[in-house]
Amino acid sequence: MLDFITVLEATLPRFFKGATEYYLNSNKSHLRQTSSKIEPSFVTVQRIQQSKIWKMENELYEFALEHFKFVKRKLFVKEANNVAQIYFYEKIRPK
Repeated sequence: MLDFITVLEATLPRFFKGATEYYLNSNKSHLRQTSSKIEPSFVTVQRIQQSKIWKMENELYEFALEHFKFVKRKLFVKEANNVAQIYFYEKIRPK
C-alpha cells in the first residue's frame, strides 16, 4: 500500500500531495480490521480459480501489477538521477 501511495503522490502531486506522510503518521490509514478471519478451504480456492471470471480478473490483476511495477521502477530511477518524468497516456485507435 505504501508503494502505491508513494507512486500516486509522485505522479499526481496536485491530488496526492502529502499522502505518503499522512499514511505513515495517521492512525486512520487502516480503518477496518477483521476480528476473526476464517481461511477458505483448499477445495473452495480450487473451485474459484477454475472459473472463467476468476481467470479473467486474475489476468487483469497481473497486468495491472506488472504495469505498476514498471511505473514505480521508472519513476524512482528517474528521480534518483534527477531527471524529470513525464507520462503521456494516449488512446490508440485501430485503422
